[in-house]
Amino acid sequence: MAHWQGTDFTVDGREPAGAEDHYQIGLHCWNSAQHRAAAPYFLEIAASAGHDAAVELLGHIACLQGHYAIAVPLLRRSTGSPRAAYYLGVLYHQGCPEAGMARSLDEAARHYRAAARLGEPEAMLALGELYLERLLPLTRTPAEHALAHFLAAAERGHPYAQYRAAELCRTLYQDSGRAAALYRSCVDNPMTGRHPLGSMTTLQSQAHLREEAATRTARAAQQRRDAVNVVERRGDFI
Repeated sequence: MAHWQGTDFTVDGREPAGAEDHYQIGLHCWNSAQHRAAAPYFLEIAASAGHDAAVELLGHIACLQGHYAIAVPLLRRSTGSPRAAYYLGVLYHQGCPEAGMARSLDEAARHYRAAARLGEPEAMLALGELYLERLLPLTRTPAEHALAHFLAAAERGHPYAQYRAAELCRTLYQDSGRAAALYRSCVDNPMTGRHPLGSMTTLQSQAHLREEAATRTARAAQQRRDAVNVVERRGDFI
């Protein structure tokens, strides 16, 4: 049996035999409210044996707990992890004296790009915001750079990216149809309610969808009036 503070843990009823088993127990504990505090103990056993996923999860936990001096070496070891690359981008973006990391937008962008290449939508969103604020070198307009990254994150189901892309389409590109589709995606996205800005984005998206629907109705009514009240011109008479 594997013991932690008086509690026994097994893997399918047997005693853990190696790094993968200890990782599985640690992962189970992390996903369990009852045993979450035990997760680092088992993950550290796995990580010490070279288990990459255990190292990555320990870095994630340390970041969430604000232990950045512990997190950063673990994150740097987690090459190929989109989450680890994103966290490093955030720490360089904000600056992290505790981990000896001075604020550097160039380093932040480098790590964000690595995370984005690995499919991390938060990194795509962060890059879009940096481009929109003209904080990174531009080869196109800031809005073009930003929209490309917002749309990439939106396609991966990120609710706030869907909202931000809709806002750009509506305000800068006057593309009401595309904006409406993105607002609708945000409203219908089951992840929106769990996002910190979910309530705001839902209310704003619904308001813009109502406005767009009213505009379409008014336009259709005017087209109907024009069609059934055709004015014929004969000579000098109207």
